Amino acid sequence: MKIRNEFQSPSEELLSHDGWQADLLELFFERMPMGIAILDKEFRIQRYNPTWGDFATRYAPSTGAPLTPGVGYFEHLPGTERIALPLFRRALTGKVIRKNGIRLEAEGVESYWNIVLAPLTEGGETIGIINITVDVTEQTKLRHNLEKRIEERTRELQVLLDVTAAANRSLDLKETLEATLDLIVALVGASRSGVILLDELTGELVPYSLRPTQDVTSTDLMKMLSICRSVLDEGTTLCVTPNPEEGLLEPGALIPLSNRGNKLGVLVIVGSQGGTFSATQLALFQSIADQLSVAIENARLFAKSEQAAIASERNRLARDLHDAVTQTLFSSSIIAEVLPKIWERNPEEGRRRLEELRQLTRGALSEMRTLLVELRPAALTDTDLGELIGHQVNAFVARTRLKVRYERNCIYHPPIEVKEAFYRITQEAFNNIAKHAEATQVAVRLDCTKHLAELLITDNGIGFDAQRSDHEGLGLGIMRERARNVEAQFEIHSQPFNGTRIHIVRRAQPGESK
Repeated sequence: MKIRNEFQSPSEELLSHDGWQADLLELFFERMPMGIAILDKEFRIQRYNPTWGDFATRYAPSTGAPLTPGVGYFEHLPGTERIALPLFRRALTGKVIRKNGIRLEAEGVESYWNIVLAPLTEGGETIGIINITVDVTEQTKLRHNLEKRIEERTRELQVLLDVTAAANRSLDLKETLEATLDLIVALVGASRSGVILLDELTGELVPYSLRPTQDVTSTDLMKMLSICRSVLDEGTTLCVTPNPEEGLLEPGALIPLSNRGNKLGVLVIVGSQGGTFSATQLALFQSIADQLSVAIENARLFAKSEQAAIASERNRLARDLHDAVTQTLFSSSIIAEVLPKIWERNPEEGRRRLEELRQLTRGALSEMRTLLVELRPAALTDTDLGELIGHQVNAFVARTRLKVRYERNCIYHPPIEVKEAFYRITQEAFNNIAKHAEATQVAVRLDCTKHLAELLITDNGIGFDAQRSDHEGLGLGIMRERARNVEAQFEIHSQPFNGTRIHIVRRAQPGESK
């Protein structure tokens, strides 16, 4: 009898051999470190080696039939039919079967095998199967455990990455905390999560956010605040294990929040009933708390800088109102008080003062509109460029009491960026005239046509040497840059004691006229 292609049978019941070859096969059969069993066509175990017997002792269920020659394979290992029977039947058809990592479970006993099944033949007829097995249960379980740990670690890193992204998506503290806590609840299987922050002014702990939102009794809240105070003072994580006798049905973790030595608050995570937090989860919670601490600190710093910017802007607005509108209105009120008496004594002087009062009030109104443009930049888009320059002219007249001739011819609205550049250049030019020119007359001309935008500002002041680089401090560099940004030509002509002339020309680009 022969094992097809590869094996010579050592079974005494199925064949007989003599000589040294049979002795060698017998020795091979008995001492191989892999399990070998001979099965007949009815899958009865006719013979097995000691290694197979060891496997049976280790994995065969107690309800199975004892391992003895002639016992049925599936009587000895009940529950393995679904996996093993199709393989045995294929081997009986004459095929050699090789499988690695086959999982067998017999009445709760799990094992993994590398197997080779080969048909036993005699006279061209298959009369049984040789089953060669290697126990890889320990290696397979170790690999599965390693894969599971890698998967868990990957999931934890993804959780941390998602939490970090949520924590840094916004600088609004409330929005940041709610998004982060929602993510913690979803990703770590928590029933709820919350943050209690330390008030920077009072030093008291304040409940800031709880997700999902729910009502908390004052008694429970005071107890929680007391525990959080202890956690924050000690600076160590507190893990609460479930204790039904004390009414604690859920696991909990309270992690202090701090950044660069600054105590910020406590992150509270409550698990689901019946669960516990592993050491790995607690380490993940600590990493989440570290990221959340940085986000809280950044949000607070942003809020402080925002408040500082608001205060600075308010101070600037108050200063501008005082320097411009307030002074103009004060002058208007003085003229208005004395105007009746002046009119009685000298009607001509009264008319002159009345015209001055009209210019002052128009200037005050223009100053207010100019400040509104600064506070609401959209006004640059909504207002015609001729009107914008006109407001600046009126405000300049009210502020300096100089004579200004303003001419405009705007039949076309230039692009927004051109409008802003001309507006800012005019603003800078008027500031220079008011501070440095000592002029008595100023002229402004604005032309806006379909193909051209042109601005000309002249004064009869003391002028300066335009070739000297030290005069860039007058804002000339900024004006040139603004003109260059909109592809406009900027020219300035000035000589000492001969006034100043600023000329900006910007030709329409292809496609703009459409």
